[in-house]
Amino acid sequence: MNLLLEVKRLSTAPRSTSLIIAGIVLILLILIGLAYFFTTPRPIEVTPTRTIPETTTTPTPPIGVTTTPTPLVEVKVPDKILIGFTLPLSGTFSKEGQLALKGALVAVKWVNEVYGGVRIGGKRVPIEIKYYDDESKRDLVVSLYERLVTVDKVHFLVGTYTSTLVMAAAPVAEKYKMVFVNWGGASDMINRQGFRYVVTTWTQASRYMAPVLDVLVKYDPEVKRIALVWKEDEFNRLVAEGVRVKARELGLTIVYDRSFPIGTLDFTPILVELRAIKPDVIITGNHFADGLAITKQMADLKVNAKLIAVNVAPSVPDYYKSLGLLAEGIVFPSEWEPGVWWSPEHARKFGLEFYGPLPQEFHIIFLGMHKEEPTEYSASLANAIILLVKAIELAQSLDQDAVREAFNKMDIMTFFGRFKIDPATGFQLGHISVIGQWQDGKKVIVWPSEVATGRLYYPVPTWEEKTAGKKAIP
Repeated sequence: MNLLLEVKRLSTAPRSTSLIIAGIVLILLILIGLAYFFTTPRPIEVTPTRTIPETTTTPTPPIGVTTTPTPLVEVKVPDKILIGFTLPLSGTFSKEGQLALKGALVAVKWVNEVYGGVRIGGKRVPIEIKYYDDESKRDLVVSLYERLVTVDKVHFLVGTYTSTLVMAAAPVAEKYKMVFVNWGGASDMINRQGFRYVVTTWTQASRYMAPVLDVLVKYDPEVKRIALVWKEDEFNRLVAEGVRVKARELGLTIVYDRSFPIGTLDFTPILVELRAIKPDVIITGNHFADGLAITKQMADLKVNAKLIAVNVAPSVPDYYKSLGLLAEGIVFPSEWEPGVWWSPEHARKFGLEFYGPLPQEFHIIFLGMHKEEPTEYSASLANAIILLVKAIELAQSLDQDAVREAFNKMDIMTFFGRFKIDPATGFQLGHISVIGQWQDGKKVIVWPSEVATGRLYYPVPTWEEKTAGKKAIP
């Protein structure tokens, strides 16, 4: 009854009062809604985070454009990268093979202990080498490279020493479509076979001895008569052809041009003829054993010339140890010598990236490991392994085609010199050999000017003068 009376009372209230009450109710509803909005938990929008793979950098500052890329996807990598090769550790070319092996050991030490491993897939992977003695035999080279691929399951192949043996190994690499870094075969024919996977690091044989004549005419524009003696093998045949071409270019005359069979160690008939002809210059194409023999016999028979250039042999320290003063003044080509300091400064001059150990660093590591000076053979194989590491990093893959393509893109400098190949053939275009001369018991670089450590001693002392104690001291 009371409730009905109250409703009646309100219904008869003035209209203005009703409007006020309605406004108050509306305000209360708005306040309640706002309180609910600000106190009720709401979902937070999350922006996905993009993971960026770790970027690794080369210790030596990159100057060019062939820097190691950061992998965009995860790369499956093994615990180690196995590199396989053979070397002539016995037989005809054992001296060169043994020296080369020392360089390979230095490269492994630098890559694994100094550099920290191959930088691939965001990891640092060590390298390991697997090698066999091919005994300087072609047939053994073939079977051993087959074994490296099919039994040892190496990831990549590096070549053996000397063009004859490299020509036997390269077809095996092609058969299995394996990258093959050729550091020890300079014959032009190696890269004229249509091989897709062969990458050469050395100057071609046809360009090997020719700079000797360039240097010579600068010192003696009147020199004319050249004698050429060369071994009948793939490498020295092309060395001789390069000398002929350069001689024609410079207006020089080849007055004697004779080859000798592989295995020859008695050069008396040839040297007797040379002595009668009396050329201005004598150039011989050979390897270590026959190069040492022909030098000794020239001394015995007193076959003199204003300049004597001997291939391969004089770059080996044992050449001077065997000959003593008779080695004074002998000129020789070399792919590299300890005094050749290709450096980051040279790289900047050419607008290139410098990669790998500094020349002084390589030298120190080598001396520490082997207690002797490095040679062109030890440096050549070390350089080949270091270049292979760079190509793997550039490819960010162990795929053979990807790594081979990476070599095509590389135009860089290492302690060994410039590296740049013809993409189609694998020919080396960037590297140049140097010309050295034995002076006062030391090897002096006389060409090119960028790395020369001295001047040519010319004319060289006669055999009679050297026997009497004269040295080639400028």
